[in-house]
Amino acid sequence: MNHNLADVLGGAAQIALIAIFMVAALSKILTFRDLGRTIGRLGLTAVAGNAAIAVIMAELLAVTGLAVLPAATWPRVLITLLAAAFAGAGIRALGIKEKIKCGCFGNGGAVLGWRQVLYLPLWLALAALAEAGAPGWNGEQGLAGLSALLLALVAWKLFAELRVWRPLREDRMVIPEPTKPNPEVPAT
Repeated sequence: MNHNLADVLGGAAQIALIAIFMVAALSKILTFRDLGRTIGRLGLTAVAGNAAIAVIMAELLAVTGLAVLPAATWPRVLITLLAAAFAGAGIRALGIKEKIKCGCFGNGGAVLGWRQVLYLPLWLALAALAEAGAPGWNGEQGLAGLSALLLALVAWKLFAELRVWRPLREDRMVIPEPTKPNPEVPAT
């Protein structure tokens, strides 16, 4: 493969891994209890809370490593280990023969199973591409990019919340102050 093409594909793969695992980690933080329940239903009830923290921390560590130390191998190894763990959770869920809610990206409606197993080659391919053509940005640039991604994700989440808030605001009820005699209730 052409050296420049390998660098472009490697950089794109690294950016994809950063974005995907950042969204996944932040989603898991927002639905932490659900992730603990999912891990508990997989048979790890005694360590479910600690395992949930470990998964989130590993994802955040991998994202930070990929962004700040782009040429280091350990973040891609960590991504590979996480991918193997997710595939293992999918296999375990298939063996339980009971629908277990997936905690991959928060509390969506997906269930653990074949999807996690089938995604394993994708994660491995992205990690291998990123390893073959490690990006050339430095730590400061990676940290700036990570900050920009985090701000974009927060803005996206706030925009989603704003769409929910508008109809609720329009349906609010005005309650008059009880200290005024014959209060008028303005129509909104």
